[in-house]
Amino acid sequence: MSMQCGIFMTPYNPPSRTPRQVFDWALDIARIADEAGYADFMIGEHYTLGWENIPMPEAVIAACAQTTKNIRFAPMAHLLPYHDPATLAIRIGWLSQVMEGRYFLGVAPGGHHTDAILHGFDGIGPLPPRQLEALRLMERVWEQKPFKEKGEWFQAGFPGPDTMPEYDVIIADNNPYGGRDNLEIAVTALSMNSKSMEFAGSRNYSPISFFGGTPQMKAHWDTWARAMEANGFTPDRKRFRVCRDVFIADTDAEAKRLFLKSGMMRTWKEYLKEIYVKFGLFNGIIEDSGVDITPDNIDEDFLAEHVVLCGSPETVIEKLEILADKCGGWGQIVANQHDSLDDPKPWEESIRRLATEVCPKVRMSI
Repeated sequence: MSMQCGIFMTPYNPPSRTPRQVFDWALDIARIADEAGYADFMIGEHYTLGWENIPMPEAVIAACAQTTKNIRFAPMAHLLPYHDPATLAIRIGWLSQVMEGRYFLGVAPGGHHTDAILHGFDGIGPLPPRQLEALRLMERVWEQKPFKEKGEWFQAGFPGPDTMPEYDVIIADNNPYGGRDNLEIAVTALSMNSKSMEFAGSRNYSPISFFGGTPQMKAHWDTWARAMEANGFTPDRKRFRVCRDVFIADTDAEAKRLFLKSGMMRTWKEYLKEIYVKFGLFNGIIEDSGVDITPDNIDEDFLAEHVVLCGSPETVIEKLEILADKCGGWGQIVANQHDSLDDPKPWEESIRRLATEVCPKVRMSI
């Protein structure tokens, strides 16, 4: 099986973009990716971040479904502590039925302090146990057995014969398409010691690794695989997704030239570099590079050579194969979306070439 490719739309669009611009850009990306043969399109859920502003990914997913044929979609991820679990369970099931299987689910507790403040929390610390309770209640709703439960933070139920009014009511089947067992659930990880990967493995959820160097990538796989085995599941590298920034052109020089004037470069310069420095996310990449540089001094050349998969199709294939030899294989490379509204053609060409000229040719044993 050839390595699949996916798109992750965080999104990285400058705060100057309007919601309509971001929405329409998502539809364009979905159409292009579907035509090129991408497997998955994942869309973030963020409420307060100017650079990552999509608070309602399911609206984007529903619109994209109308102009695509094969690509699957997922909110990546619904931030469960901020949702009523019973309502969300029904909406997830209903949308997956609308999509007729072209839907999977991402879940997370929420990792941004400002989103937590918006929802009345002092920070993100209290969120993980709320996610667990929300998930448990959602699973009970999907069982479609009568119950009523008030948890510590949420409440939910499902109607049965003893709770019907004095007339017949037909209860809608809003379970996930094909039943709960056919709903893939995925979890993302960024930090080296990711509790998310342990959580995902313990529940047989799929792992998605945001790349921060080979030590981090190995840690993500090892943590997930150990948790899978400890809970009676079999880890499979075909389920492992790896997120990377990618920029492909005819030659290495042309790819670098286009990258340096792209929206991807602007994102790194104005937004992501500061975050990666603050949280030590460059450390593994610097270790891999062998370059004597501090995170604060990372420049455009370092980004092009070591952070982004930047180059000709042949160069990107080589970089991916080297990574696979060091870390083990994976099933899907996921290209992070960046704003290219001002000059979309180079980005469109790059994502098409990833699917048609790179992924089918990468040598990987999984």
